[in-house]
Amino acid sequence: MRNRGFTLLEMMVVIIIIGTIAAIAVPRMNDIFEVNLKSSIRRMIGMIQFAFNESVIKQTPLRLNFSPETGEYWLSAMLSSGDTGQFVEYVTDVVKPQQLPEGVLINDVVTPHDSEKRTDGDDIFIGFFPTGFVERGVIHLSSRDGRQFTLVIEPLTGKVNVLDGYIDIVQDATPTGESGSTTTGSTSAPSGGYVGVTVH
Repeated sequence: MRNRGFTLLEMMVVIIIIGTIAAIAVPRMNDIFEVNLKSSIRRMIGMIQFAFNESVIKQTPLRLNFSPETGEYWLSAMLSSGDTGQFVEYVTDVVKPQQLPEGVLINDVVTPHDSEKRTDGDDIFIGFFPTGFVERGVIHLSSRDGRQFTLVIEPLTGKVNVLDGYIDIVQDATPTGESGSTTTGSTSAPSGGYVGVTVH
């Protein structure tokens, strides 16, 4: 029996079906990316606020470490030995190392002790101090569908301002452990609260 090829009508029907499926699937994928991005922001804010309080309670310097290349972030604590000390991974029942979900990225991290935005390396961190102070860190997160958010940590309270979009915060050079200021040209970070994303 001779094999019959596809007719023009059959090919058009297949193309229409594929187009319809794609039109439904792409928005759903974008929704998934947005949900993952916002849930990642909530988890990161939780770890930041935990580190701020834990450093004061335990009277121990803490660091929130980042690996933009792998999408991981975790806490480390100062372990003293005599007159020296080193930072080691800090894990409790409440907080553990985190991995960003598929499609969510750490674009870069800005801190007072770095002269430029950090996009790679194994020494990217934001410092928390027992005196109730945290470095004014800026974290830029994005999703594969193009959504971007800027997280700005307030030094004296540990609260996190969430700005919709990529806001290019410029850090003033200040000594570690002292409050600095942030400027963005014509745009400045708000003084408190959450902006641009629902975190509750």
